[in-house]
Amino acid sequence: MLDRPWSWLRQVHGDHVVDVGSPGDGAGAEGDGLVSTARGTALAVFTADCAPVAMASPEGVIGVAHAGWRGLLAGILERTAERMRQAGATDITAALGPCIHVECYEFSPADLDTVAGGLGDAVRGHTSAGTPALDMPAAVAASLSRAGVSLAHDAGVCTACAASEYFSHRARAEPERQATVVWLP
Repeated sequence: MLDRPWSWLRQVHGDHVVDVGSPGDGAGAEGDGLVSTARGTALAVFTADCAPVAMASPEGVIGVAHAGWRGLLAGILERTAERMRQAGATDITAALGPCIHVECYEFSPADLDTVAGGLGDAVRGHTSAGTPALDMPAAVAASLSRAGVSLAHDAGVCTACAASEYFSHRARAEPERQATVVWLP
């Protein structure tokens, strides 16, 4: 995998999904989701506090999405699952990687109302200091449920709480990101 070009995106917090036909296709394209059926293809998204969501199906269709709150509202996970189904996937499962969690994700009441209006009240929470917060894993779970995708694994890691191990824009105001890579051998 390391000796082949990866497909990656210039992420924009939207709902555009790029189809990848061979290793390296779409590298640097604008979007927030990648889908492929090509063997030997590595699909990568880069995140700090946003949610990396990897998807796969038994039919050999893979996908990965960069899911921040704006992308979740725009339907990035639904679009990624839709493109996977168009490529032949039937039973899609997902894994949620490290992302910011409710105890650290202070959110303005107005923005929280907007997200809850789109994804349901389960996304509402409070930080450890008691301020309004977005529950990013709950938002991902709600979006995946709407897409008909089962969440098979949640890393359960808050990037802000574990800022010594993971990059976190909220906790350390750093520009660095970690990569989540989905590979079809």
